Amino acid sequence: MGASGVLRAAGAVTCAVVLGALGAAAPPPAAAAAAAPERWWGPDRYATAAAVSREAFPGGADDVVVVSGASFPDALAAAPLAAHLGGPVLTVPAGALPPAVLTELARLRPARLHVVGGTTAVSADVVRQLQPLASGGVQRTQGGDRYETAAAVATGALGEASEVVLASGEGFPDALAGGSAAAALGAPLLLTRRDALPAPTRTALAGLAPTRVTVVGGPAVVSPAAVEQLRQLLPGAAVVRLAGDDRYGTAAAVARDTWESAPAPLLASGEVFPDALAGAALGEPLLLTRRECLPPATAGAWADLGVSAVTGLGGTAVLSDAALGATPCP
Repeated sequence: MGASGVLRAAGAVTCAVVLGALGAAAPPPAAAAAAAPERWWGPDRYATAAAVSREAFPGGADDVVVVSGASFPDALAAAPLAAHLGGPVLTVPAGALPPAVLTELARLRPARLHVVGGTTAVSADVVRQLQPLASGGVQRTQGGDRYETAAAVATGALGEASEVVLASGEGFPDALAGGSAAAALGAPLLLTRRDALPAPTRTALAGLAPTRVTVVGGPAVVSPAAVEQLRQLLPGAAVVRLAGDDRYGTAAAVARDTWESAPAPLLASGEVFPDALAGAALGEPLLLTRRECLPPATAGAWADLGVSAVTGLGGTAVLSDAALGATPCP
């Protein structure tokens, strides 16, 4: 799947509202996709991530990022890292590696595997199973918590950045949408608590010294107090908040701000994280949906971005044919 639409120039503000949520104007009805939608999926979250990898990297990949498919906190920072390394994200459980993951790693033939998260997220036993599957071995990036792990990713492999995306570390939907934009823009994703910037996030921001920080999510998830701390820490940076009335509206706002158009976006569930995470790593426009139908905010973005074809991530248990076919919610 090629690049969709045109990326905004770094630092430009299009559909964003600086330090405020988007308006609640009623969106236009969803337009039917001109091309039959695709679906990348497997019978579970691990097989779906493997399917996304297989479709997006048919020639294999030297670098593969591995995260927990059971818990989201450490996994959220993985999308920009995978995009930077030019490889996919695969998800793993706590125990034995699933056959779908083993099959995909054999096909990819990676030189290096990059585990994001500590042993509570990806166990030492899983790493032992991964070791023989990459010619250059396995390296782990971790911190004492989700905030420190994201900071370690941002200041490690990603190095320098003129823009940083900041999202709540207490829930996954906004960070998924932000991760897709960060992956496209070559920006790291840092996480915050609702009311205060954690110390690892503050340290990473001070070291990176970005000229723009994109805050993803409204005041209910990233408070004005946290944003004010951000402004004081980086007085010369442009601080832009992208938000909607809910997770679907926020994902739509991120897509509008990052891409001038998105004729062929990815569509994933906004109710579970693994399928959307695998897609976010591709740096493509990512819209979120309910399982059974397209929420109004997503339908509005569908029309605004000129969607003519879409690729759904996940099986019908998480993404129904009706939602994939752009059937709007009542």
